[in-house]
Order: sequence, then structure tokens, then C-alpha cells
Amino acid sequence: MTRPPVVLVHGITASTYWWGPTVAALEKTHDVHVVRLPGFRYTEAADWLEEWLEREGLEGAAVVGHSMGGTIALALAAKAPHLVERLALIAPAGIFAAQPRRSYVLPLALSVGRSPRRFALLARDALRVGPRRLWRVGSDLLASDIVSALRAVSMPTLIVWGAQDRLLPPTLGVVFSGEIPDSRLVVLDGCGHVPMLEAPDELNAALARFLEEAPNELP
Repeated sequence: MTRPPVVLVHGITASTYWWGPTVAALEKTHDVHVVRLPGFRYTEAADWLEEWLEREGLEGAAVVGHSMGGTIALALAAKAPHLVERLALIAPAGIFAAQPRRSYVLPLALSVGRSPRRFALLARDALRVGPRRLWRVGSDLLASDIVSALRAVSMPTLIVWGAQDRLLPPTLGVVFSGEIPDSRLVVLDGCGHVPMLEAPDELNAALARFLEEAPNELP
């Protein structure tokens, strides 16, 4: 079986560094690419990612997105399915409870702040993006409605959620998996919103299984 290239898409307050353990786990057997997103709104970022994949000759990729990166990957998959052979969504954003924007800040900090190194990584990346851009991009994301795009996703899709995600509750995983026709949901025990850093071994094992499965074995 020919393995598709793997493209990793980070979230709103993240950077390419968050994918370090995943790159190390997958690059031995896959051609791994980590996208450094401009500070676009998610729809603009999906357009940018479409152009980037075409420019880099990465049609038919396995696209893996985390949080807002999952929303971007989802929008891309619905709009340009020829570019995405497989889709993996890690706690994707786009369906939210009705609550103030600032109420999402503390759960993210608690999720990654269990170690000084991870909290420093979050703080550095948030400062890199800048508060104004974070507020603008975050406001756009919170106002989004991606439900209509879910059923347009035609490729096999893996959805991964942390059972202790305080930012986007794992019950949303059931919504995503129920709406995306060809999908499966994996919930990681003892994990919050950032499985790449909180449960890298479990996440990478789930991704590896998904990427290695033959087409007739996929959901």
C-alpha cells in the first residue's frame, strides 16, 4: 500500500513545535510535513492550505488538524476532497457552547499548564501570535458554523478527543462522528485538549493505526 504524505496543521495558539512527538513517531514510515499557518481566519487559512498543498504537490495527503487546525482541515476536506485522502481531527473546533470568549482561555491554560515547559510553550506561542490577532481569529472561529460541512466530508476520518478536555468537551466528538459519514471516534483517557503534548504515545499509536490501515479496513 502506498502511504500518503502526512500534513500536520496546528491550532490558534499553537505552533509547529507542538507536533514534535508526532513527527518523531511518524517520520520513520511516512513523509511528514508540518504547516506553519499565517494568522488567518479559519476560512482564509483553509484557502491558503489548499493552495499550499497544490503548490507543494501534496495532493492525496493525510491531513491531521488540531483544534482550529482541525476546523481548517475539515473545511479543506469538504471544499477540495481531491487533496485529502484521509482526515484526522484532534479535538476540532467549530461547534461551541454559548459562553464568553474569555471563558475559553483558562481551560486551555489548565490543559497544557501541567508542566512548566508546556505552559512556557503556550505562553510563547500566544505572544508570537499577539493578543489582537488571537482575539480577532478566535472571535471569527467562535462565530463559525461548520455543521453543514460535516456531511460533505467523504474520506475516511479519525476523530480523537481527550476525555478530560475542558476547552471543548469530549461529548462534541460524538457530534462530529455522528455527522461525518465515514468516521470513527477515539477518546483518550486522562487527556485534555492537547493530546500531542499530554498523551503523545496514545495519540501517535491511534494515528499510526489509522494511517496504516488498508482502504477496506477503514471505517
